[in-house]
Amino acid sequence: MKLKLLLITVLAFGSMAQAQGFISHFSVGAGLEGIFPGATYTKSVAETSGSTSASTQDTTQSVGVVVDARYEFGHHSALDFSFTLNRNSEIYEDPTQALSHVQTNNGELIGSYIVRLPSNEKLKPYVLIGGGMVRFSPNNNFTVDNGTPSVETKPAFAYGFGTDFKLSERWAIRAQYRGLVRSDPDFKLTGIFGTGLKTNVAEPSLAIVYHF
Repeated sequence: MKLKLLLITVLAFGSMAQAQGFISHFSVGAGLEGIFPGATYTKSVAETSGSTSASTQDTTQSVGVVVDARYEFGHHSALDFSFTLNRNSEIYEDPTQALSHVQTNNGELIGSYIVRLPSNEKLKPYVLIGGGMVRFSPNNNFTVDNGTPSVETKPAFAYGFGTDFKLSERWAIRAQYRGLVRSDPDFKLTGIFGTGLKTNVAEPSLAIVYHF
């Protein structure tokens, strides 16, 4: 009976140690992220011969809230999943119609593969590559002729780099730049709104990180 209890105790402690070892590779972060999309143009300057007939789509700059979870494995690798929530306006200018705009609440869900670069005790730099999706949810603030904007989801490709500044055994500050390549939304108003072209979104962020 005592041998059985001893075996159960050893197994329980072993399972707890394995679970704690697994959790110790996790970190979570929260902070602010700038959203700076580039404008898109239906025609190049050469194609328009200096005229102003090209349609353009621009996005207002904004700041969003970002949260993420990261799992480290191996000596130089990690997986990161982040969610960003922000609000901005898409502005579409077509010479043949009035200026249109749509204010939208955006959710970005991005998964990334992290490669750790040579580091020291305080600085832990890395590069990232990944992808995910951006969900555009228009609110009631819009001016569009002959249509109502609809919710739309666009795939996105992510790349970037960053570093963790170690504060203590558990805490760090993460400074990161992420580029997001995605298509401009047209809110399912094809032919009425949007260029339908791809844009690069610059997303610098600063977050506080807790390591388990």
